Amino acid sequence: MSPIAAKTYTTEVICLRAIDFGEADKILHLYSADHGRISAIAKGVKKPRSKMAGACELLSISEVQLAKGKNLHTLCQYQPQATFVGVRSDLLKLAYGLLFAELVNLIGAEMDSHQIYGLLKDALGMMDAVDGEAPEQEVIPLGIEFQIAMLHAAGYHPALNECILTGESLNLSDPGQMYYGFSPELGGITAPDRKRTHQIQTGGLGIHWVNVSTSTLRLLMAPHQGTWTNDQLLKAQKFLQYYFKHLFEKNLHAYDLLFNLLEMTIPSTEPGQSLCSA
Repeated sequence: MSPIAAKTYTTEVICLRAIDFGEADKILHLYSADHGRISAIAKGVKKPRSKMAGACELLSISEVQLAKGKNLHTLCQYQPQATFVGVRSDLLKLAYGLLFAELVNLIGAEMDSHQIYGLLKDALGMMDAVDGEAPEQEVIPLGIEFQIAMLHAAGYHPALNECILTGESLNLSDPGQMYYGFSPELGGITAPDRKRTHQIQTGGLGIHWVNVSTSTLRLLMAPHQGTWTNDQLLKAQKFLQYYFKHLFEKNLHAYDLLFNLLEMTIPSTEPGQSLCSA
């Protein structure tokens, strides 16, 4: 193998982020099944005649050749594979795509890259194919499903069908139980009476509780099963935003765009609605 060949490699990537760098270059955050998250510089791509500008398109899939570097690899060649036109042409799909990319960029480096790459590629493909008169009824469950899958892969998936304090199974179909208490610190739910007992016993130090409706919990466990109302879909997405914000101690930027669009697409029947509404 020649010294040049040893310093280059070819891989399929999804572009997660592109940052302007200087007058003509961009820094790319790419994700590969074989190499995980890759930081690379694309030199001259902002010039009008650049032949590699397509590699900088967010959420696009390309086969790229990269030259290894100490901190940044260098983009040498690229061949487009998929651009997901259906995602790019719909603002709600695009907002979810950007959220997917931000999640992978944030925590994907520490996870099984083959699993995460497959999840992201499949999610973008399914989102791209959504069509119909009420696309949000399919797009939002797909978005929720991907976020739940990322929580599973990262080991942060909350326990939603058993008591986090006792481990006993909970009946989420009980019409007499409209909501449960959820603690992001404990990573699970419990009945309101047990939540109050736990608060008294511990003094509530370091543990926060929010009320979450049983319909939200059922939706989170099976987003594609059943017929969900728009309000239920919105509340389930708000729950995930709340949980991710706790995990990362910051709000993901893509959520701002997503909720601006969701609140226009799905007019709320309850101004300032909380997680606990049924």
